[in-house]
Amino acid sequence: MTAARPNLRSPWRTDFSQVPAAQRRAARYALNILASFPVLHERLEDVDMIGALWTLTRPLFVPTTLELLETQWTQPDPAADAEDEDELARHVGSSRRGRRHGLLEGVPGARMRAYLVRRFKSLPKAMLERLNKADGTAPTHPSIEVLAQCAELDVIECSLVDFVEKKDSVKGFRDFLRETGYESFRDHYGCLSVALGVSVKEIQHRLHRRAALSRLQLVKKGGRRCDLEDFLCAENLLDDLLALEPSTPEELLTAITEPCPPAEWTLADFPHLERDSRRMTTVLHNAAHSHCVGINALFYGPPGTGKTQFAYAVASVAGLTPYQVKTADDDGDGLSRSGRLGAYQLTQRLLRGRTDCVIVFDEVEDVFATSENALLALFGGTPRAGNEKGWMNRALEDNPIPAIWITNDADSMDRAFLRRFLLPVAFTNPPRRVRRQMVERHLGDGLVPASVLDELAADSLLVPAQFGAARRLLELQPAMPPELVARESVSASRRLMTGSASPRHRNSATAFDAAFLNVAGGIAPVRLADALARRGRGTLCFFGPPGTGKTEFAHVLADALDRELVVRASSDLVSPYVGQTEQNIARLFAEIDAERAILFLDEVDGLLRDRRQAKHSWEATQVNELLLRVEQFDGIFIAATNLLEQIDSAALRRFDFKLQFKPLTLAQRAAFFAREALGDVAHAKALAPALLRKLESLEELTPGDFANVVKQRDLLGEPMTEEDFLRRLILECRYKAGLRVAA
Repeated sequence: MTAARPNLRSPWRTDFSQVPAAQRRAARYALNILASFPVLHERLEDVDMIGALWTLTRPLFVPTTLELLETQWTQPDPAADAEDEDELARHVGSSRRGRRHGLLEGVPGARMRAYLVRRFKSLPKAMLERLNKADGTAPTHPSIEVLAQCAELDVIECSLVDFVEKKDSVKGFRDFLRETGYESFRDHYGCLSVALGVSVKEIQHRLHRRAALSRLQLVKKGGRRCDLEDFLCAENLLDDLLALEPSTPEELLTAITEPCPPAEWTLADFPHLERDSRRMTTVLHNAAHSHCVGINALFYGPPGTGKTQFAYAVASVAGLTPYQVKTADDDGDGLSRSGRLGAYQLTQRLLRGRTDCVIVFDEVEDVFATSENALLALFGGTPRAGNEKGWMNRALEDNPIPAIWITNDADSMDRAFLRRFLLPVAFTNPPRRVRRQMVERHLGDGLVPASVLDELAADSLLVPAQFGAARRLLELQPAMPPELVARESVSASRRLMTGSASPRHRNSATAFDAAFLNVAGGIAPVRLADALARRGRGTLCFFGPPGTGKTEFAHVLADALDRELVVRASSDLVSPYVGQTEQNIARLFAEIDAERAILFLDEVDGLLRDRRQAKHSWEATQVNELLLRVEQFDGIFIAATNLLEQIDSAALRRFDFKLQFKPLTLAQRAAFFAREALGDVAHAKALAPALLRKLESLEELTPGDFANVVKQRDLLGEPMTEEDFLRRLILECRYKAGLRVAA
């Protein structure tokens, strides 16, 4: 029995089941669009359009017919009129374009093109019906079906995802969409409607920004005047999922989350957050077990302060398994902002119904940041939510699984978002006692001397993460002295983070004694300490000449109140960039633990200069910002200055107490001299009258002058006589007088 003769007028298969599913799907989409929009027939005269269709539909041809056609196309037609063939050849276009689309060159290629144009202009209705029936609607990519199941996508949403996937995976389909030439949304919706076999209204409903495809950040629409190729595009998350090809819900969850390591720290390591941890564990546990929606915590504060470890510890005590939204794909490339948001929303859907888990969303600065907010932050503006405000609000109100969001920069977030966090927890650098525990945890075990651990813990600019990094370096350099490794690693890290390898050391050459303070201000130091201890807050201004003991007294006051003294200078905050100084001031106050620390701002005249003398607007805004932060600060703030006369008068009114530190009285000078020059305060009564007269004339003498002379003696390594010591004190006073004259 002879085989059926190939039908050149109808080369299409009668059975499409043998065509690879992905190619069949893309060909079906293209032919449905072509058949429904006859205006596209004019585009068939273009080599790019006909080439894209030929690439897509070639598998739909009957193999024997295709073989016969290709044989004919490669042979010149002797019966054809040469002039006609030349005319056809001129329509082929450049040979490069023909080769790119698999079209022959020259006259045979023109004949091939003419044949294809006739077939595409008269697509048989019955053939299209067979193709649509054989193809169905089930997605051909293995991950789309599991994604639709877990994300609860309906058939139309699933088809839209499939359409986007085919554009990126099937050769020729993207070219076809581009060559349609359509640019209006009306035409785009029409093409999607006939390709998928659903109404325009249904498609518009699924592509609304409140619908699942947008909320899950899977598919995005192009802007106005885009072509059909760019009308629908895969978001970063969908691209990653299609590449990873998860085929089960478990594999899908693994693709969008990363394993959380066991908590290295316990809540006992965060004693300064005891109230927060108690509230967090109770609320998260109860919310998870009662299926309460919209429960979100925000951990915010400087990097390295233990936010992520605290989240793991809270989850452990609450009896919940933490699932962390993935920050990077398997190639190490970071997920985009939309990709991470989509992964978070998809994780919420995957875990819906469970009562034993919490979602940890770390490093969310980029999630809430926009290019507009970045510009506002540069100029000190207030961040705004932009056109995604409603979307983000719903993400913070409708989540069925409790979530912990972690950020280093809450200031970049719109206030409308911030007020939706039910459990905000502020992280500051832990107080000194807690830092000492953390240093011991990382660098203890007898490796590093306790004195070095005390020194590291006393540095208020070091954060727990830097201690952990030092431990890793210890393990990698076992042959090196542990103390040296710890010091060098912390010093290098500190220089990188703060610009200084070591903190300001409190290393006065003379022992502090409150008896050598000459303080005026209407309140005794003891009463002041009692008042601050009772109230827990207050604003103080220490003023007076350098060396009179302002900083030393602040340390003594902090020790008396069992608080850490955090010392900063105005120069640490001043920036040459407009608006940056104000941001530095705000950050300083935000990072201070108001309950356990005292903030001491030295040389405050650099920031609180009289606004009436300001030459630039930013000089006044710096004063305003500092005054605002001082008023809002719920702790103890001490400002120190040598130049009270330059302080803004309105600023002075903000201080509860103003204490003047004066040079030493005659009795104090004599006692101080006896202690440092003669070795005992008791010798003050035996000082020679001539020496006493000299001391009486040194009315500007301060404890700092004595400290300078003692340092000179230590540097020389030689004892000083009474006369030498006195002579050095006189020189110190003359230097100060000379500086005043020069000024």
